[in-house]
Amino acid sequence: VDLGSVDDIDRLRLVILRLTRRIRTHANTGITPSQMAVLATIIRQGRVTVGQIAEIEHVQPPSVSKIVGTLEKIGYVERSVDPDDRRCAPLVATPAGLAYADEVRAAGRTWLAERLEGLDVIDVAAVEQALPALERLLGARS
Repeated sequence: VDLGSVDDIDRLRLVILRLTRRIRTHANTGITPSQMAVLATIIRQGRVTVGQIAEIEHVQPPSVSKIVGTLEKIGYVERSVDPDDRRCAPLVATPAGLAYADEVRAAGRTWLAERLEGLDVIDVAAVEQALPALERLLGARS
């Protein structure tokens, strides 16, 4: 695939990284990006195990266990009981975790909406048209 040049690929990478960092900064999460990613995965997936999170996030289970431990301590996630397998303790987000994630998303959404308002109509349309391709890019094999 030829995006045009190596410079174009580098520009795309840099824009994505900087946008992510700025959204994160303006969302003022108070927890690490990894912790926020795990919390978001738990919210999105519902009842999920440490192993499943590790697979989804492409990280090692011990790393996920450490992150989950921190999220449990601050009250954003809790372990539930699996009635079919008592050895398994799927994770679920607590009401505090759900509320926190909503606040973070709203802050990031507000910042991004304000930035989009500063663009002209043609640029906004170009961003909208690029969304499906960017979503496919995210879903591409890594």
